[in-house]
Amino acid sequence: MNGIILYGSQYGAALQYAQALEVRTGLPALSYDQVKGLGDYDTIVYIGSLYAGKTTGLAKTLPKLPTDHPFRLLVATVGLADPDNEDSLIPIRKALMKELSPGVFARTTHVHLRGAIDYQVLSLKHRMMMKGLCTVLRRQSQAERSPENQMILDSYGKAVDFIDFDALKPILDWLEQ
Repeated sequence: MNGIILYGSQYGAALQYAQALEVRTGLPALSYDQVKGLGDYDTIVYIGSLYAGKTTGLAKTLPKLPTDHPFRLLVATVGLADPDNEDSLIPIRKALMKELSPGVFARTTHVHLRGAIDYQVLSLKHRMMMKGLCTVLRRQSQAERSPENQMILDSYGKAVDFIDFDALKPILDWLEQ
C-alpha cells in the first residue's frame, strides 16, 4: 500500500487525530495544503474539521486526487456531533454529498470523529457563528432540541474535548483491508 494521511484542521483536533494515525500506521500525515498532487498514492485518508457544513480543506484536495489509477479514499470528519447518534450523522453525510461528486462519494468510506471546542481560542468569525447558532437553539423548547444541540448550548463559552483516539479503530481496520 502506498498511502498518505491528509488533514485540514482549524484548531487542532483533526491534526491530533492525523498525528495519532501516523504513529499507529507509519503513513505520513500532512496538511492538505502541503501536498501538490496525490497521483503517487493508492490509499488516501482525509481527516477534516467541520465548520458550517464544510470539511476544512476537502474542496481544495479533491482536484489533487489521482486520475490515472484506482485509489481508495476515506474521509473522516471531525466535529462535536456524537457518532453513536445516527440522527446527528445525517446532516454530516448530506454535507459530504454536496462536497464530493456523486461518483467519489459513492466509493468513499466515511467516518466521523468527535473533536473539541475552546471558545477562548475561536476566531471572531467562529465565535459569532456559534453565538448565532446558540441564539437559534435557545428559541427551541428543550423537547425540540437534539442531544447534540443541547450539548452545544451547555458548552457555550467553555472548553470541551471529546477527542478519543480509540475511535481511530474503524480507520485502522479499513487500512488493513
